[in-house]
Amino acid sequence: MGMSRRADPERIYQAGRAAIRNRLIDAGLLEVTADDWIARWEDHAGQHGIAPDGRYWDSGWIWISEQRAPQRDMGAEGEDGQVHGG
Repeated sequence: MGMSRRADPERIYQAGRAAIRNRLIDAGLLEVTADDWIARWEDHAGQHGIAPDGRYWDSGWIWISEQRAPQRDMGAEGEDGQVHGG
Protein backbone atom coordinates (compact mmCIF):
# COMPACT_ATOMS: atom_id res chain seq x y z
CA MET A 1 0.00 0.00 0.00
CA GLY A 2 1.64 3.23 -1.15
CA MET A 3 1.50 6.60 0.48
CA SER A 4 -1.47 8.73 -0.46
CA ARG A 5 -0.77 12.08 -2.07
CA ARG A 6 -3.86 13.62 -0.48
CA ALA A 7 -4.13 14.15 3.25
CA ASP A 8 -6.97 12.30 4.93
CA PRO A 9 -8.92 14.96 6.88
CA GLU A 10 -10.31 12.40 9.34
CA ARG A 11 -6.85 11.05 10.15
CA ILE A 12 -5.52 14.59 10.60
CA TYR A 13 -8.49 15.42 12.85
CA GLN A 14 -7.98 12.29 14.96
CA ALA A 15 -4.24 12.92 15.24
CA GLY A 16 -4.87 16.46 16.48
CA ARG A 17 -7.49 15.17 18.90
CA ALA A 18 -5.09 12.56 20.27
CA ALA A 19 -2.33 15.16 20.65
CA ILE A 20 -4.59 17.47 22.70
CA ARG A 21 -5.77 14.52 24.79
CA ASN A 22 -2.18 13.51 25.54
CA ARG A 23 -1.28 17.11 26.36
CA LEU A 24 -4.16 17.35 28.84
CA ILE A 25 -3.20 14.05 30.45
CA ASP A 26 0.43 15.18 30.64
CA ALA A 27 -0.86 18.31 32.42
CA GLY A 28 -2.28 16.04 35.12
CA LEU A 29 -5.87 15.41 34.03
CA LEU A 30 -7.44 12.00 34.25
CA GLU A 31 -8.20 10.40 30.89
CA VAL A 32 -11.95 10.72 31.44
CA THR A 33 -11.56 14.41 32.31
CA ALA A 34 -9.40 15.03 29.23
CA ASP A 35 -12.04 13.30 27.10
CA ASP A 36 -14.74 15.47 28.68
CA TRP A 37 -12.84 18.69 27.87
CA ILE A 38 -12.30 17.55 24.28
CA ALA A 39 -16.01 16.80 23.92
CA ARG A 40 -16.83 20.25 25.35
CA TRP A 41 -14.52 21.85 22.78
CA GLU A 42 -16.05 19.86 19.94
CA ASP A 43 -19.55 20.91 21.08
CA HIS A 44 -18.47 24.56 21.41
CA ALA A 45 -16.80 24.52 18.01
CA GLY A 46 -19.87 22.96 16.41
CA GLN A 47 -22.22 25.49 18.00
CA HIS A 48 -20.04 28.39 16.83
CA GLY A 49 -19.35 27.12 13.31
CA ILE A 50 -15.63 26.61 13.92
CA ALA A 51 -14.39 24.43 11.06
CA PRO A 52 -11.95 21.59 11.77
CA ASP A 53 -9.20 23.21 9.73
CA GLY A 54 -5.49 23.46 10.43
CA ARG A 55 -5.99 25.74 13.46
CA TYR A 56 -8.88 23.78 14.98
CA TRP A 57 -6.94 21.98 17.69
CA ASP A 58 -4.70 24.99 18.41
CA SER A 59 -7.88 26.97 19.00
CA GLY A 60 -9.22 24.06 21.04
CA TRP A 61 -6.20 24.04 23.30
CA ILE A 62 -6.55 27.79 23.92
CA TRP A 63 -10.29 27.48 24.59
CA ILE A 64 -9.85 24.54 26.97
CA SER A 65 -7.04 26.36 28.80
CA GLU A 66 -9.19 29.47 29.19
CA GLN A 67 -12.17 27.45 30.41
CA ARG A 68 -10.05 25.55 32.93
CA ALA A 69 -8.42 28.71 34.31
CA PRO A 70 -9.77 29.97 37.62
CA GLN A 71 -12.51 32.45 36.85
CA ARG A 72 -12.19 35.89 38.40
CA ASP A 73 -15.35 37.58 39.60
CA MET A 74 -14.62 41.26 39.15
CA GLY A 75 -17.08 42.16 41.91
CA ALA A 76 -15.59 39.72 44.39
CA GLU A 77 -13.99 40.48 47.68
CA GLY A 78 -10.24 39.95 47.61
CA GLU A 79 -8.22 37.99 50.13
CA ASP A 80 -7.33 41.28 51.78
CA GLY A 81 -11.03 42.05 52.38
CA GLN A 82 -11.21 44.79 49.74
CA VAL A 83 -14.00 44.71 47.21
CA HIS A 84 -12.62 44.79 43.69
CA GLY A 85 -14.36 45.86 40.52
CA GLY A 86 -17.99 46.57 40.70
